[in-house]
Amino acid sequence: MYRKFQTVTSWPAVKRAGVTFVYVKLSDGGSTPGGGRGDAEVAGARSVGIPVGGYHFVQANPGPAAQADILLGEVRRLDATGCVPMLDLEDNPAGSGLPNIPDSQKAAFGKAFCNRVAAQGFRPGVYLNNALAKLLRPDNWGVPGLVIWIARYGANPDAAAGRYDIHQYSSSGSIPGITAAGLDLDESYTAAHLGARATTPVTEEDEDMSSDSGEATAAGQWGKLHIPVNGGRYLRLASSYDQPITIDGISLVGDTPGKAGRDVTTVQAGGKVDADRPGPWDLAGASADYANKSHVVVRYQCAGPVKGWVNNRG
Repeated sequence: MYRKFQTVTSWPAVKRAGVTFVYVKLSDGGSTPGGGRGDAEVAGARSVGIPVGGYHFVQANPGPAAQADILLGEVRRLDATGCVPMLDLEDNPAGSGLPNIPDSQKAAFGKAFCNRVAAQGFRPGVYLNNALAKLLRPDNWGVPGLVIWIARYGANPDAAAGRYDIHQYSSSGSIPGITAAGLDLDESYTAAHLGARATTPVTEEDEDMSSDSGEATAAGQWGKLHIPVNGGRYLRLASSYDQPITIDGISLVGDTPGKAGRDVTTVQAGGKVDADRPGPWDLAGASADYANKSHVVVRYQCAGPVKGWVNNRG
């Protein structure tokens, strides 16, 4: 969101529309945005409980550390810490007259920027389009905990773009409560983007705990995720991770006689679990299996850290 192009008329309406996170442009190159700071937008999102974070539009100058510091200064000033600070790694609009970072230098710039963010105690993120993601492969940058956001309109990002946590699927959307010629619309496949500051991984939860999303789990450690089902037939899980993941003990839990603890054995992700992508996986069973169940329990282990899980029930 950038106030130069979008005006919020009702944050409660935005909340009612089902918006679950917001990104606001907080910095651009070596300064704050020429179209206006994001104070009102950050405050508005926070006022209705929508997690909000800031993004930085990259410029050729100054260097990556200086640009990262400008973004983090605004994040701290506004307490825009509901989502990870995000680097918007793209070229300037045609005709702007501003120089761009050559494609051959973008990966080095992005890694330096994101490592600077991490060194300041924040979790870094990078936004880029599908073509650039295929060229740069940010999932191979070696930046710990990097959140990846890929834009591709009308289709999912290519497999060659690598793993991703957020998909921007439209630039011409609309949302009640926002006046704009067009809005960028996104879907989060993981919970990795939530929470700007670095956190300590958690261990396996108690059997009685119920939650919509799992937290980070350390490498090689078994974690347990409880997800409400509410009678839906399909459960889609997605994780963002660095190494192949083992899923074990996917069980239905509820009060229906004879069905509590019944295993769901179908795990599908395009016919197989692809360790290079964040999902989603469809854990599909007959509708009778899911009917009247309170939740499923997923027990998992990963060779690398699991950054988060989300679910969509249908």
